[in-house]
Amino acid sequence: MILPISTAFAEEVSPEVDEGISSVKQERFDFSAEARVFKHDTTPEFLLKYKNVSADWIRKDGAFVKFKVDREIFSLMGTGLEWSVALNAVDDRGKSLAVLPSVGVNLYMRIRPRLDVYLQFSGFTFGRRAHVTDFESGLKYWPRRDFAISAGWRQIDFKLRRGGEVGNFDFSGLFVGVRYDF
Repeated sequence: MILPISTAFAEEVSPEVDEGISSVKQERFDFSAEARVFKHDTTPEFLLKYKNVSADWIRKDGAFVKFKVDREIFSLMGTGLEWSVALNAVDDRGKSLAVLPSVGVNLYMRIRPRLDVYLQFSGFTFGRRAHVTDFESGLKYWPRRDFAISAGWRQIDFKLRRGGEVGNFDFSGLFVGVRYDF
């Protein structure tokens, strides 16, 4: 005669797990830091972003600083469009500080599960007295969830005439960078 043998036990499960929602939530900050180096003269660039506010700093014969606020227009499955407003500043080695506003658009698209392509443009003109344009395009590869490697092209043209002084920053080149999301 063969008798079926089985073991049964009861365990208390939290309602969140029972409903399919994890009871353990990972603490994440919506903050990222990125460092880049430009090919032609190893000019450094540092980008910090918290939620939709970012700061960008490039050091080359003075400094270019950009404080930007992004706003999403749409986003679907890794592809999206944003608009932005920014304050762009050039510090000419401590001699003068020139500041201009700009508006822009950011387009990004996921072309593979871990590969994004993006295009950003911002600018504003004040006739012959001043203008700012900032163009960037590139690729981002995400080997891990919170870590990305990027490569692309960036061009910045900033000019402001105030009397005899001119705030000027003209820069373009290929870059490579690394980014970490906290």
